[in-house]
Amino acid sequence: MNDFRNVPEDRLLYLAKGGNKKACAELSRRYSLGIPPFKKDNIKALYWEQRSEDDFVAYSDANIIEDSFVNKMDTKECEQAYDWAITPDKNKHEYIIGIDFGHGETSAAYCSIGWGIAIGELKDPIDVDFGSNRKVIPSAINIMPDGQVYIGESAFSPERLKKADVEVCFKKKPENIDGEKEQLMIRFMHEVYKLIRERVGASLTNENHLVYIATPSGWKDEGTINLYGQMARKAGLPIAGITTESRAAFINAQQDVSSGLPQYVNQGAIVFDMGSSTLDFTYLKEGSRPIDFGYDCGASRVEKIMYEDIRNHNEDIRSFENKYPRLIADLLFKARCAKEAIYFDPEIRFKRTYNFEDIVDDEEFEDSKIKFVFQPGDLNQILEEKGYISEIRKAMIDFKENHIHNAPINAAFLTGGASRMNFIQELLEDCWRLPKDLVYRDQDPSLTISRGITVSGRGDIRSGGKGKTKHMFNEIMNKVDVYTPFINSLCEKVSDEIQATIATCVTNFRDNDTDVSLNDLQAYIEDNIGNDIHQIGAWAVECYKDAFEKQTENVRIELDRIVSNYSKQSITMKNGNVSILTSLPNIDLSLITNQMNQLGSSFTDDSFLKELAPDLAIGALGGVIAAILGGPLGLLIGGGMFLYRHIFGEEETEEQKRQKAMAKDLDKEQRQKVFDEFNQKWDSICTKIQAAVDRAIRNNKALRLSIQEQSQSVINDYVQECIRQTRLMFD
Repeated sequence: MNDFRNVPEDRLLYLAKGGNKKACAELSRRYSLGIPPFKKDNIKALYWEQRSEDDFVAYSDANIIEDSFVNKMDTKECEQAYDWAITPDKNKHEYIIGIDFGHGETSAAYCSIGWGIAIGELKDPIDVDFGSNRKVIPSAINIMPDGQVYIGESAFSPERLKKADVEVCFKKKPENIDGEKEQLMIRFMHEVYKLIRERVGASLTNENHLVYIATPSGWKDEGTINLYGQMARKAGLPIAGITTESRAAFINAQQDVSSGLPQYVNQGAIVFDMGSSTLDFTYLKEGSRPIDFGYDCGASRVEKIMYEDIRNHNEDIRSFENKYPRLIADLLFKARCAKEAIYFDPEIRFKRTYNFEDIVDDEEFEDSKIKFVFQPGDLNQILEEKGYISEIRKAMIDFKENHIHNAPINAAFLTGGASRMNFIQELLEDCWRLPKDLVYRDQDPSLTISRGITVSGRGDIRSGGKGKTKHMFNEIMNKVDVYTPFINSLCEKVSDEIQATIATCVTNFRDNDTDVSLNDLQAYIEDNIGNDIHQIGAWAVECYKDAFEKQTENVRIELDRIVSNYSKQSITMKNGNVSILTSLPNIDLSLITNQMNQLGSSFTDDSFLKELAPDLAIGALGGVIAAILGGPLGLLIGGGMFLYRHIFGEEETEEQKRQKAMAKDLDKEQRQKVFDEFNQKWDSICTKIQAAVDRAIRNNKALRLSIQEQSQSVINDYVQECIRQTRLMFD
């Protein structure tokens, strides 16, 4: 039977942290069941269960140990959940490939990881040429009866369409790895990766590279990301991590010095991702979490509207559909090609004709064709009439009003080939009041994401983040130890001040113009040490600030190193000179200050003084002197003939002798001898002072726990403060 079931929570925690195994077991039970005030937490339950079974040493910092355990378990669980991710190896992996598996089109880029190479010397990603100088291929797949697979434009070959159907628009949020769409995606991933290997050539061997991919911003839950990673691994990709498309766009944009990215993000900016299936917005503002939202008005709607408009005026197309429904995807693809050509140069007339006899061998359609003819502005007019442009306008207004609540929008970063559609700029000016000079877009927006994936993957690998930088930051914070340098500094400060006080007092005693007694010296020392003790609170605050700033300087350096891996310009954190007073105004140090002041107050009573002289009963301050000097002051300097000849009478008791010795006014020669006695014993006195201070301060368990807990919280705030202006650098 557990005797601790009725123990109050505070008492239970106290006993558990002290190493009571039954208390640990009861704490584990309460965590596992979620008995108030403890929330259900299986990891913490496991921690305390282990403590109930192990030989447990009492730790005053049990909370810190518990938190560290939880972080490690968090990381372990993550690594288990993401067992598809390959761990980068410096001795093995040389290249990183970033692949943008889009709903409508797919692109890829690669670059050297650059282990050990300076940031400024890293090469830009190289776009993969899929053949005939094509950097983008349609996300389409055709699986022939014999198992042969064709992807991209080759999937629409008339000869192949006669034998098998082309599949498009199969990318979706994964739900079941064995699902039809998921299996198509896996096969497409495999074929794209195979083609990349073929096109890049000998640079890529079977073992020398890793792959990163990305998900739409709306795929937020861990289960979806995990499943997508499993799909990539099943497809044969040496997958190392998954990032988000908005993060990839952000990182790619900041590679361009002309983008003004840091300034815009500080003020508020939007990543505008016009994809094939969805229109996704990500709002970025310094000090705020990114805000994501997607709308079902992707650019694939445009070719469908184009196709429907032509179809409604062409009986041959409707007849063709009825007879060959599986070939509608091919006609839509031709509409898509027309759309891309129109918006590539919207100021010129576009005309293109496709003969049905080139698609099927059927005399019925020997003279049938689908013709795309558009004058400048025609397509925009059709899209306006059909309500598509109005739908995008509503999405932009909705995002501004209902998701970012009219927060300032100072710039937009456009991604996706569809962002070329010229009506987008008009909408940006109309809905978000953004002129052209505040809109950033790659020269080739179709490649924005794949380039960004490649750079972010390289950054993650070089930083050791493995795509899960949360745990990397936990590791950084867990390395920071403020308590040890703080307590060392404080003990040294208190010891030095007390030593200096005694030295000054003894020197002044020697040099006094009038004769004074040892009682006067003792009172003088007592008063001045008392003044020192009253300052411990202030000293402690300064020691803490100094320790914190020195320790977090290493954090800043590490964060700079991490951030620079994602930036061609090798940017650094804006908090270049770390100061918790000037650089971190949002951090509240009041708890630390109050704790230090309480520390100082505790030393002004007898507790500190008694700690200095634990075995003496002659009064607190007198005990300090005795402990410091190795015995009562009179006896210390009376160890030789000096006191017997000049101070003590022959018939008096030892106590009487001591009292008379302490009360006797000493002349200059006698005071010099007292000074000399101090000087001879000075090293021993300093050692005693240091030991007494250490006992009083280092044994303060409440102080240790408070400093550790509060410092961890402050350091966490510090890290968040440091990275907030580069939020999307990290997952």
